[in-house]
Amino acid sequence: MASNFAHVESEVQAASQTVQDQPVEAADMAVLADQVREYLAQRRDNLTVYPDPLPEQVLIREFGFSAKGKGKPEVILTEDVQVELGHPSVGSLAAVLTTYDPSLIQHGRISLIGPDLRQMKPGGRQAFAQVILLALDRSAMPDPFDLENAQYLMHRLPGYMVRSVPGKLWVRVGKDRFNQGLDLHTVGSALVKAYTDDFPGVLKAEIAFVTTGREDVLALEPIAAEAKVLSGRHKKLVLGVDGSIECSELNCEECEEKPVCDNLRDVVVRRRKQKKSEKAAKA
Repeated sequence: MASNFAHVESEVQAASQTVQDQPVEAADMAVLADQVREYLAQRRDNLTVYPDPLPEQVLIREFGFSAKGKGKPEVILTEDVQVELGHPSVGSLAAVLTTYDPSLIQHGRISLIGPDLRQMKPGGRQAFAQVILLALDRSAMPDPFDLENAQYLMHRLPGYMVRSVPGKLWVRVGKDRFNQGLDLHTVGSALVKAYTDDFPGVLKAEIAFVTTGREDVLALEPIAAEAKVLSGRHKKLVLGVDGSIECSELNCEECEEKPVCDNLRDVVVRRRKQKKSEKAAKA
């Protein structure tokens, strides 16, 4: 039976799209941040945690990290590649999750599920997921599209060349910088530095990488898809100006996005229960 998922209430408070010249506001994806925590906990046997990023002086002096707009374009040729991350043949995912609750983000923490660069086959291709979690200040709101673009570190970290496709990352790591110590701790540190330097409205930044394989990368797709809906970047599902979710598909049963819709319904139910519990506690 045809069904239109056109007006499901979104309890994740997000100011969606620009309306009458109002600035676009990033969505509160607290529920999705919790799901990332669960994902990491389920894979803790393969988890490496760097609790602190590299100091700024180390990033600049040893790895050539540049401020926004100050780096030099770089092309890493096939013969100069140490390893490729997120090649289309092996799986790739990239997501930026935002929240207004700073307690949900562990600033500077860099989590890695799977091997780091030195444990990867030289010249090989490795599945790759990158999830960035940001705590934002409403009084100094960053543009969500700028937040998306910052994840690519364009021309800012020598030896780390990114080909960006919406929702994915394809990275070439150069041999020279690899031999000088470049690893995913370095990349995560550069991302933390980029977000906190470039955006006054970013209070905290936390990074998660996954390199174990395609299956673990694809397991993050529902979270990434929901993030696209909440930020207004999904191809079918969008936030309406009233905060509802609107869909261009007429038949839910035949739509490949049905798992995302079902997951969003679960999000709404959980948020309602949480709000009811909070109100009851205050009564």
